[in-house]
Amino acid sequence: MVPDKPLAVRVDGWLDILQISTLTEWDVLVFLYRHGTILVKAEQIAQLVGYDKEPVGKALDSLVSLGLVRRSRSSQGVRFYRFDVPRNFSFQQSTEELLNLSEERDGRLIVTGRLSVRTQSTQAPARGGLRLA
Repeated sequence: MVPDKPLAVRVDGWLDILQISTLTEWDVLVFLYRHGTILVKAEQIAQLVGYDKEPVGKALDSLVSLGLVRRSRSSQGVRFYRFDVPRNFSFQQSTEELLNLSEERDGRLIVTGRLSVRTQSTQAPARGGLRLA
């Protein structure tokens, strides 16, 4: 019998399937999952999840393009936002696994840790820093 893959490897696979690459995207997605359909401004979501407006706006745009969030047209700066998962088995399974894992503190730490590693690995080195190939 082949042992299961380590949890961190499975989390990376689920994040890859969903194409979630930043902690901001994940936090916004979880916020919308927990609230279902919500009528707000993007700035209000930013305040509620503890981020600046710009990264939340980018995260919302990314999540909408991935089909994980639906939003209405803006009316006086306010929109309906709704958590949604495309009818694709891989997307549905990955979303379910990650959200279930995130219900417990240890699971949240694993998911946020994997996203932190991804964020650090994609950031450019500071000026004058060494870039290792």
